[in-house]
Amino acid sequence: MLSKEENQLITHVGPGTPAGEMMRRYWWPVAFAEHVKTKGSPVRARLLGEDFVLFRDGGGRLGMVDLHCSHRGTSLEFGRVEDQGIRCCYHGWLYDVGGRCLEQPAEPADSTFKDRIQHPAYKVQELGGFIFAYIGPDPAPLMPRYDLLLEENGERVIGAGTEYCNWLQRAEHSVDQTHLVALHAPEYPQMALKRPEIGWEKTAYGAKITMHVPGVSKPKHSHWVFPSHTRHTTARKGRIPDHAIRFRVPTDDTMTATFWLRFTPYTGDDRGKPLALKTIGYEDDKPGVYTRVDDGWWGVASHDQDRVAQESQGPIYDRSKEHLGASDEGVILLRNLIKESIEAVQQGKDPFWTLRQPEQNQCITFDASMAEIGALG
Repeated sequence: MLSKEENQLITHVGPGTPAGEMMRRYWWPVAFAEHVKTKGSPVRARLLGEDFVLFRDGGGRLGMVDLHCSHRGTSLEFGRVEDQGIRCCYHGWLYDVGGRCLEQPAEPADSTFKDRIQHPAYKVQELGGFIFAYIGPDPAPLMPRYDLLLEENGERVIGAGTEYCNWLQRAEHSVDQTHLVALHAPEYPQMALKRPEIGWEKTAYGAKITMHVPGVSKPKHSHWVFPSHTRHTTARKGRIPDHAIRFRVPTDDTMTATFWLRFTPYTGDDRGKPLALKTIGYEDDKPGVYTRVDDGWWGVASHDQDRVAQESQGPIYDRSKEHLGASDEGVILLRNLIKESIEAVQQGKDPFWTLRQPEQNQCITFDASMAEIGALG
């Protein structure tokens, strides 16, 4: 249980908040590379309570800048992308990918006013089909090179969904493996309502979680990656088993975007074929709308079970009313790491799992296990 003050400390992520300042020290996926086309329409993005626009200029250079024009605040989402950058629709100010103002059509020809304008611009990188952004202070840490973002010997499918609740509800869910035997009982009937054994091993990136039901299931390894990601395997009923990574991205205090990647390695004669990349894009999730089914359990379709559990807690769950048990070890570990990382940032230090050494970031691998899926590489 947390006090109301502690709950606010670790859930609110807007500019200037303790958790928000800590979360700005990480790279986050904000869009799909395929959706941001050269001289195409600008793509709006929201991260940690702030609004941005992404674009590619005529040279294919990728930029992310503040959504609202530095002149009089019109949204650059309605701007035009040109060879040199993005032009505001209101008065025609033109910005390059670094936020430098190149043109101000209405100003005197000999004016140097544009040279004094620096529109906020941010670091972006493309990897695995995603666009990642960093909106924190310099120097930026390295963007983690997770194995599934690099692996090419198979099929990679990427997409994103929206959860209408605070990011921490999603993050806590990712470390709470005990929910599998109840919430997902329709998908794992052999484990339904049986007492699982959970093992926790703290790692450099977060924790390795081992879970099984004695006499029923083999141990399954999954990995929780600070601050809010998971690397695991999936084998739900009706779906081909695959490797997966999920990035739980705080849109703001009451919305979370989950960018996901599923990877199925090639086997047999398919080995050596080029990577097959498929971008699903954004799923059409609506608040409070779930697919109901007659399954003898909770009456909620598999793809909506996680959303029901977290969104029904409320937009920002009040942890001062909860009662944690021994099975909530992972939730407690997560909260402690968040508080420790907030304190580290306040002391001028890096938060947990901040990469600075290139040799640590060639390819970050995990032993998420399910033999029937096939090994990576």
